[in-house]
Amino acid sequence: MKKILVATDGSEHSEKTIMETIKLAGSLEADVTVVTVIEEPPNMPYTYSMSPSDIVKKIKEDYKISAQHILENAEKSFKEKGIIVKTVSVNGHPADEICKLANEGKYDLVIIGSRGLGWLQEMFLGSVSNKVAHCAKNHVLIIK
Repeated sequence: MKKILVATDGSEHSEKTIMETIKLAGSLEADVTVVTVIEEPPNMPYTYSMSPSDIVKKIKEDYKISAQHILENAEKSFKEKGIIVKTVSVNGHPADEICKLANEGKYDLVIIGSRGLGWLQEMFLGSVSNKVAHCAKNHVLIIK
C-alpha cells in the first residue's frame, strides 16, 4: 500500500481517524493526502440585516477558513510524527467529493471516521462513511 487518502471534518471522530492513519502510514511508509470537504451553506431564511447573498458569501468565507484550520491541524499531527502529508480542500457534498478524489487519485486506501459533524448526524449516523464505502473503487477503512 503506497497511497492513503484520509478524510477529516475536524470532528472528534476525525481526530481519532487522523491518529489511526498516522500509525498505519508510519509503518507502511505511505504517501498520505488529507482531504476536507467544504459543503454549500444551508438555505437560510432572510431575517438578518445583511442581504441573502452577503450572508451566503460570509458563510462560505467562514467555511473556507474553518477548512484551512482543519487541514493545518491534521498536517501538524502528521509532521510531528515525521510523516510527509499533502492537504487538499474541495467544495461539494462530502461523500461525492471524497469518492471522486479517491477514484481519480488511484489511492490504495481511503480512511474515514464512522461519523462526523453532519447537522443531522443523530438521524443519519455515518451516512458519509457509508456512501464512501459503497462508491469508492478502493479499499475503505472506517474508524470507529
